[in-house]
Amino acid sequence: MTTPSLASTDRASSRTVARFRRGPGQVVRLLAKLAVVAIVGGAVLFMNPSTAMADKADKSGCSAKQWHNSYKSCVKKLPKAKGETCKEPPVPSSPDSGMAGWFAEPDLPKSSDVRGQYTKYGYAGYDLNLYGVECDGPIPSGAETGNDLANLEFTLSTGIVGASNGLRQAAWNPDGMWGWADNFVEKASSAIYEKVFSVFGVVTVGIVGVYLLWRSRQADMSSAITTAAWAVLVLVVVTAVASYPTKAANYADEALTGSLDVVQNAVGPPKANCGSGCDDTRPPALRASDMATDEIVYKNWVRSVFGQEENAKEKNSAYKFGPALYDAQAFSWKQAQSLRNADVDDRKDLRKEMVDKKKDQWRKIMTVLEKEDPEVYHNVSGADGWDRVGSGFLALVAALFFALFDITTSVLILLGFLLIRWGVVALPLIGTVAILKPASSGFKRLISIVVAALINVIVFGVASAVYLYAVSQILAAGLAGWLQVLLIGLIGVAAWMLLRPYRRLGSLRGGSTLADTAFARRKERAEIEQTTTVRQREGRADASGDIEIATATRVETSAAAAPNESYGGGGTGNPSAHVDHSEISAERSLPPRPAPAQPPPETAGGGARRSAPKVYRPEVDRDSGRKLAAVRPD
Repeated sequence: MTTPSLASTDRASSRTVARFRRGPGQVVRLLAKLAVVAIVGGAVLFMNPSTAMADKADKSGCSAKQWHNSYKSCVKKLPKAKGETCKEPPVPSSPDSGMAGWFAEPDLPKSSDVRGQYTKYGYAGYDLNLYGVECDGPIPSGAETGNDLANLEFTLSTGIVGASNGLRQAAWNPDGMWGWADNFVEKASSAIYEKVFSVFGVVTVGIVGVYLLWRSRQADMSSAITTAAWAVLVLVVVTAVASYPTKAANYADEALTGSLDVVQNAVGPPKANCGSGCDDTRPPALRASDMATDEIVYKNWVRSVFGQEENAKEKNSAYKFGPALYDAQAFSWKQAQSLRNADVDDRKDLRKEMVDKKKDQWRKIMTVLEKEDPEVYHNVSGADGWDRVGSGFLALVAALFFALFDITTSVLILLGFLLIRWGVVALPLIGTVAILKPASSGFKRLISIVVAALINVIVFGVASAVYLYAVSQILAAGLAGWLQVLLIGLIGVAAWMLLRPYRRLGSLRGGSTLADTAFARRKERAEIEQTTTVRQREGRADASGDIEIATATRVETSAAAAPNESYGGGGTGNPSAHVDHSEISAERSLPPRPAPAQPPPETAGGGARRSAPKVYRPEVDRDSGRKLAAVRPD
């Protein structure tokens, strides 16, 4: 290997020095390029919100997704916040607090691996607070007033959703709702059966026996058998139901709930897709409560507090810190129960400890949020109070649109179950009189009411399940918030129009107009005249509704007529043998008979046409004493 000489080394050095001397501008341009790259890189790093947030999230130890799903571990890693004394966090509330807490049901499934907003927190924490706005001076104009108005709107919306959830859970779970009524039905039905039916029923049976003997003298076998069979039927039904009143009501409940459970599990609110090894054992009514509380109340609360919606794609501040900030001002069912189960002496200290932890969590999150997203921090502090009014109004409208149809179906289902129990209690009392067949209208009415109640419970239960399934699909479709609210309202209107109670709870007969049907009332009948119009084409009277028209015709031949009576009407027979239509008043007169084409009124020989046979038309029914309508025997 050859060693370079000293002369060659000197020449290379001199060329390098000469190159730098000839081109100092190249060095300047190189340094300028490096400076531009550094500035652009810093701008991209610090001006891009998602990159900056991800970097700061890494410094806190958790990403946005980790904050959203497991915020408790992330809060523990944050240093203790040293907030100013003027920045006082809100005091957490209980799950059954406020107006909505009146409808809260703490009996929740413990075996379910899935928890929603309602099954975890109830209706706690939906308050809007002012945090630190007075630290920089006086409170901004209108901030406190707007915040108070928004709080009122959220109180009303939470109460409406709470009423809807509470009524639905009671309607879809009759075992828990009507357990108190078993003792009432048992004692009331047994008392009426023993004191009323057993005593006065004997008298009624005696009256039926006398009636049968009287009818037997008239050789009316069919009427006697019908009366006896009806009395036996009423006796058997009343005795069977009165002997086991509670079981009769429970059998009806089991039949209805079994049918509803199949439908609600098939088309009700879907179960949570939480992956393998996860079991969602929440009943359909509870799944619907979680869905309504989460989508209508919680998400509108997040929008009102953060000034933005939760966006899982962008992983914004509402998505990242929403669950943690809400947990900081709400006690869960588990925490509230542990606090209530504590001893009276330890309860005060335990509550102070739990409240301090919640406040410390709030301060830590607000400290991080103030550095990461000052704009969102400004909204959370409540400085723009009137902006919260709009979000609260949307929450109120959404709650109203959702609850109108849901509450209506729940009330009708509850009323159906109540009618069944009242039917069991009233059956011995009404059956005492209904043993007499002429006085059986009340018994038939009672049976009609009970059957209609059974049908309507199934109809409205299925309609409610289908409606909630449609709402869950709308909320999961990713549409804009205002469009979701509009569609929920339209779905409720369409469901009410298509599945409106065309069968009233009180009978199996509905209204005749849209207003009558929508409000489950029947059109009042006009006064019916004593005579009815004859349908000439059908040859029968046009009767409608509950009016019973009985007709009896008897054609008198010459053999059955009196010996001195002639068909021509000129005889002097017995005047009581038939009813002469010429003597009937104008009110009961029949419409004129259409004139036939053949034969002509007079024959070719000029003789008079023979009169038609006389027809016997009784004015009063022998059994009921009801006036009968005259009908032409065409």
